[in-house]
Amino acid sequence: MRLKSLFLAAAVVAGSATAWAQTDQQFRQCNGTDPALAIIGCTAVIETRTTPVPTRSRALTNRGLAYLARQQFDRAIADFENAIQLDPKNPTAYVGRGNYYQSQGDAMRALADYDRAIAMNPKDPGGLLQRANFHLLAGDSDKALADYNAAIALDPKNVSAFANRGETYRVQGEDDRAIADFDAAIKLDPKFVAAYDNRGLALLDKGENDRAIADFDAAIKLNPNMVAAYTHRAIAYEAMGAHDRALADFATAIKLDPNDPTPYVNRGNIYLSQNDLDHALEDYGRAIMIDANDAEAYNNRGTVYAKKGDFPHAIADYDAAIRINPQIASAYGNRGLALVKAGQFARAIADFNIALSKNPKDALSLYNRGMAKSQTGDKIGGDIDQINARAIDPNVAK
Repeated sequence: MRLKSLFLAAAVVAGSATAWAQTDQQFRQCNGTDPALAIIGCTAVIETRTTPVPTRSRALTNRGLAYLARQQFDRAIADFENAIQLDPKNPTAYVGRGNYYQSQGDAMRALADYDRAIAMNPKDPGGLLQRANFHLLAGDSDKALADYNAAIALDPKNVSAFANRGETYRVQGEDDRAIADFDAAIKLDPKFVAAYDNRGLALLDKGENDRAIADFDAAIKLNPNMVAAYTHRAIAYEAMGAHDRALADFATAIKLDPNDPTPYVNRGNIYLSQNDLDHALEDYGRAIMIDANDAEAYNNRGTVYAKKGDFPHAIADYDAAIRINPQIASAYGNRGLALVKAGQFARAIADFNIALSKNPKDALSLYNRGMAKSQTGDKIGGDIDQINARAIDPNVAK
């Protein structure tokens, strides 16, 4: 089973100084967390002629963040640029623009803006938190931890910092430390839904499925439309052998978001394990229609075709999986076996070699390479491979 993309708790970045607005209501709206209301309130501040320049810059920043939350990217970047032009010393505007660049996949510009914001105000936990989020999403967990630690030292009540540091620990495999941070986040904010979901994942990693399900239940209670929580609870149910409950949760996740490929892939995996090949084929096909670059869906659909004896389609799917993600070791082993079945032994041996270079303990690929070698007349080499495979896994041939 694969997990849905991480639900990363985002830092709320707002102007630290008081914004002057026409009314108290507009002030609250501009500095609030509701994007639609923030746009209304900040627009009033921006358009008021008597608004001081630094305050107008902060209002533009907050409106840009609201536009960014609504994925109105062109309006967001325009506001951030105008905010910086008005007040080049507004660190929050650089954080906001960094968030925009990150959303567009422009990592270098994003990091440069976060660095600039932190240099302007090293004691602002918001800039540190956003740079930490950047490092976490970029896969640099050590740099992420350093920034989360600094943010928490500056603001020990920063819920997002604890939650995201917990996710960093979980990614590193330090589940106990992750759980401690999620505990801290939930203690600070008992309604912080992402912390329950992420703590459930850490518990799932530890094999504590009952406790994980309790956390996913809590997340769903707080947000009945949280697709990730249903997906994760389904994975926990499947780990416990509760296939019907798992299938029900995947069905709910799909109903809530029919355009998310992850529940289709995971439900397809259940069908595949049950040898329900037609339903598995259908689910993997839907996942690929949604995301044509889903290597796992291609790899697993290839296995369905192979089980059906349709080796040309199986090989084509394995080809696609490897083209999308050349590091997916199982696809080489799977394609190698399909090539053996198709009588293409030399190509099969080449695939098994790659699979074994990525995982020398892959007993199945070693055994199957032995079978392919024997078919090419290298009986001694084939026997050696199969003997070595059985030494790794005595049940490999069963």
